[in-house]
Amino acid sequence: MSAANRDHQAGATRADQAPSAARREWGFPNRATPAGSSAYYAVRMSPAPQRNVLAALFALRAELQAIPDQVSDPGIAQLKLDWWRTEIDRLFAGESRHPLSERLAPVVAQHRLPRPAFIDLIEGVDRVLRAHRHPNQEAQRQSDEQDLGALFELIARCEGADADDQDQLTTARRAGGWCAQVRRIRDAGLLLRRGREVLPADQLAAAELSHEQLASAGGRQRLPELLRPLAEQLLAASPDRAKRERDPEQTQAGQATVGQATANQPKCRQGWGAFQAHKSGQTLSRLTPAIRVQLRLHQDLLSALERSNFDVADQRIGLTPLRKFWLAWRA
Repeated sequence: MSAANRDHQAGATRADQAPSAARREWGFPNRATPAGSSAYYAVRMSPAPQRNVLAALFALRAELQAIPDQVSDPGIAQLKLDWWRTEIDRLFAGESRHPLSERLAPVVAQHRLPRPAFIDLIEGVDRVLRAHRHPNQEAQRQSDEQDLGALFELIARCEGADADDQDQLTTARRAGGWCAQVRRIRDAGLLLRRGREVLPADQLAAAELSHEQLASAGGRQRLPELLRPLAEQLLAASPDRAKRERDPEQTQAGQATVGQATANQPKCRQGWGAFQAHKSGQTLSRLTPAIRVQLRLHQDLLSALERSNFDVADQRIGLTPLRKFWLAWRA
């Protein structure tokens, strides 16, 4: 065979193997995992063969979460969400239409991903579109585990979590719920300006506020005092609390907050206890790499929010990319 023919055949093979432009759009990194983001470092620290898979899962949730922000008409937003609900049905029937679903199709088959976890992602957005208000913190926590927790479960499964180990999958779900609560504290001011829920009904009643009053310019200034108790609960329930208390990087302020939270546990029922009382006694070892990184970044974010005195009414506090890289590498 001539050199020209060999080159031609090699070129044709490469063309056949190359993914389409649409499929490449959802590989790693994509717009849901841009360089410098927490999602980027969570995926980047995972084994190379899994990165495109994890990036596609992050992208699916990002596409769903963007619907309420990108579509101002509630009716049209609901139609768009319903289209995705149908697309999930097509995904599991092997008839995907969206390029992102096409990328996820072999992943679903390979890792035996459960359809209910995908539906949970959709239900989380549906609650936003319906302006659902939770009656108490426990109900809010359960919704967070259903939403971001579902993404964490899917990630855990793709990273090799035992599909028959329900304890491990539950731990992943609760890690997602924990991170969602931290994000709600960080984004509290923005959420209120968009008419979204920050505090459940019972906490608003205790503060003698309505949702509309809290969302007002004056009401948002009360966020530090209202968010601090929630942050203390989250700090006390952090999976590696003991490790962080020994960490030389932990600030004195952060240590004081953790100590205060431990001494003042809320009397209301809290589901975070699974982090502290897992039967294995080694919660972090049961978390897969991407989730471990996400958890570590959110722990540091919570400490940063505490140091800022929860000044989130009119600003969004975050970690620098360099800080994220360092924490992700250590995790």
